[in-house]
Amino acid sequence: MRLKGKLYEDITLEKAVKLGYVIGRSAGPRNLVVSGRDAFRVSRMLKRAITAGVMSAGADVMDFHESLNGEIAFAIKRFGAKMGFMVSIDPSTGGVLLKIFSSPGYELAGESLKRIIREAEEEKREARSEIGWVYYAEYVHRLYTSAISSFVKGDIITSRKISSVVAPDYEPLESILTELARGLGVSQIIIGDINPPIHPFSTLMKKIWSVRRALQSDIGVLFSHDGSALTLCLEGLGFLLPEELLLYVIQKYGPGSRVLVLNPVFKKTIEYLEKEGYKITIVDDEEKFHFVNRRERPVISMTWRGEYITPLFSLGFDAIILYAQVLEALSDIGLKPLDTVKSIREELHRETLSLNNGLEICREADETTLWGCRILRDNKLITLIYNPEADGFIKLEGDKF
Repeated sequence: MRLKGKLYEDITLEKAVKLGYVIGRSAGPRNLVVSGRDAFRVSRMLKRAITAGVMSAGADVMDFHESLNGEIAFAIKRFGAKMGFMVSIDPSTGGVLLKIFSSPGYELAGESLKRIIREAEEEKREARSEIGWVYYAEYVHRLYTSAISSFVKGDIITSRKISSVVAPDYEPLESILTELARGLGVSQIIIGDINPPIHPFSTLMKKIWSVRRALQSDIGVLFSHDGSALTLCLEGLGFLLPEELLLYVIQKYGPGSRVLVLNPVFKKTIEYLEKEGYKITIVDDEEKFHFVNRRERPVISMTWRGEYITPLFSLGFDAIILYAQVLEALSDIGLKPLDTVKSIREELHRETLSLNNGLEICREADETTLWGCRILRDNKLITLIYNPEADGFIKLEGDKF
């Protein structure tokens, strides 16, 4: 469950102020709340409304202006904030998506999020003589990027001289990826997009595939506009599913490493990882996912949507730190493990769909992803992923774990 809906209908300015008040009250007077938004005007407006509510409860706000999901989680941990929130376009519907975070940087979901929403609906503000303050901290981008660079083996990545094609160019994603590539010695091309970030990103995926092939770049990478999710594009495979990318990145940690996965995902991939000695925990509930992630601190946590957490870095969804680890794996172990990805995918039932047919199915799905959609039917997992070579979709079907 996430807090999202249509502006002025499901999410009004009045509700945003009340929600901010509950967030500020939960943080406590003079305690810190971290705030961020994407680059769209509606997000700017709602963030200011929520900020006003937080301040009215006496809490202080550290405002990052345009920011990424991972930066909010990182900053809560880095600055000792009690709460945080992120306002963005909902890429599944085109509406508004509000994410609320708690210390030490995890996203609220399930009952903990419902409690915040209930309190906002029932909220009766107490008169306070003290009003919170706002601190502007745009320097967080550089601090965040430096922390990512120091988390991976930068010297190994630099010596490999990797080339990549990435998208989209929404701010601050473009600035952060540019600075990260410069620091790690990666030759990187960023592709722009004038369209709103609505799933699936088939047009951008086609561009990434075409440019990567033309330039013979090592990899292509598509990010969600808030930097919480990504998918990888490779020669001979196209774009990878979340569990396929997990299979690749986890190789750098080695057998015995603990991994957390939010279902539904394909059973065959998880069974392969378990056979190789990785300790996989599968959960079906998003609130439990965040609870287990905080308690067990696996090396990587992943959702079926393609969002990733690296708990040793922060407890929020962060595709930028995952990208850095992809670069490290590419430098360290090459692409050989992806032969396994190809063989596992070939075991699934496969069907080719036209672009329009695939988009229609995705629009009818309960929730889409940046690369397509997933549908559960009679305990079978049906996955649609965009295929740039045919400018259509691949429909994969198999047992879910």
